[in-house]
Amino acid sequence: MAEVREALVGPDIVVDDTVLVDHSVLVRNGRIEAVVPIAELPSGVIRRDLGAGLLTAGLIDVHTHGAGGRGFNEGSAEANREALSAYLQAGVTTLLPTLASAPIDSLVRSLESVESVRGGDGLPRIPGVHLEGPYFSGEQRGAQDPAALRSPDDGSIEQLLDHSDVIRMISFAPELPGAVELTERLVSLDIVAAAGHSDGRDEDLLACQRAGLSHVIHIFSGQSTTIRVGPWRKPGMLEATLASDDLTVEMIGDGKHLPDTLMKLAIRCLVGRLCLVSDSTPGAGMADGSRYRMGDAEYIVENGVGVTLDRTAFAGSTTLISEMLPIVGALGVGVADLVAMATSIPAKAARLVDVGRIAPGFHADFALFDDQLNLSAVALAGQW
Repeated sequence: MAEVREALVGPDIVVDDTVLVDHSVLVRNGRIEAVVPIAELPSGVIRRDLGAGLLTAGLIDVHTHGAGGRGFNEGSAEANREALSAYLQAGVTTLLPTLASAPIDSLVRSLESVESVRGGDGLPRIPGVHLEGPYFSGEQRGAQDPAALRSPDDGSIEQLLDHSDVIRMISFAPELPGAVELTERLVSLDIVAAAGHSDGRDEDLLACQRAGLSHVIHIFSGQSTTIRVGPWRKPGMLEATLASDDLTVEMIGDGKHLPDTLMKLAIRCLVGRLCLVSDSTPGAGMADGSRYRMGDAEYIVENGVGVTLDRTAFAGSTTLISEMLPIVGALGVGVADLVAMATSIPAKAARLVDVGRIAPGFHADFALFDDQLNLSAVALAGQW
């Protein structure tokens, strides 16, 4: 195969905590070779002028259930391809297809169907699946199907871990029986152990952290808060998350799940560890009134967000990551920090290599934005 080498010029470039001007990204055979001042480009190198704007690493979503009317719980290769194509068009070049709680045999089928499309031409990178459940608290289940919820100590995890090579993350409630043992098992398999949909106390989270739990899903959503036992205050999952020193934490930045005040609080408490997730559903891209399914449960798009049919809980967002950047950016987050929330921090959370940064040796996956942070182009492995 002939060598392909070109220099990307035109936009400002987000490199870690800096926005570079008058620089170029050298790309060779689908990988980033270097970031250099335009004045120092090798003579004769082909230049691709992308015009004005902002060039970032390709976006990463570690918690997303589907888009464009199709979802990963369907267990269909066709549904997976259609959803994945929608992500790539939205600037997401790496993602963890996320499965909501469902019967174990249904989850196994969905795992197998995701495996069947991994590495497909023209599709985003899939390091593995995020199993969001089924080991959750009934009190904090949110839109999770109550009929599908289980306990980590019931033995069902073995059927799922038979497919450990396609699983990158499992989120569960730390207070449930067997949660610490589950954490230890996941860590031994290099699967990210994450806390979520939990009605536990801070000591429950700490016990799993000591066993290797490193991540918390969608802050403020499905999290217990401080209670009083007599005169004593007992912190919940929310306070334990905000006070943590090393956990990576997700935030749904659609402007629906969380008001500005709560997003600002998370941003201030979790500097360098807060990542944006879409938690999108098949409802992403669908009009108000549209219905969609995840597992055996049905939901509806209303006022630009997914909700349960009884309107008692949100049921994932209908907003993809690229559309969240202007929303969160309007809260005063600097450009480099904002971009990190959708690139390098989720990469760290899911322990991914070679993605999430514009740096030598990394995949040449890019997203190009205009000056209002509207997505204008996407590249996967250097192909625009």
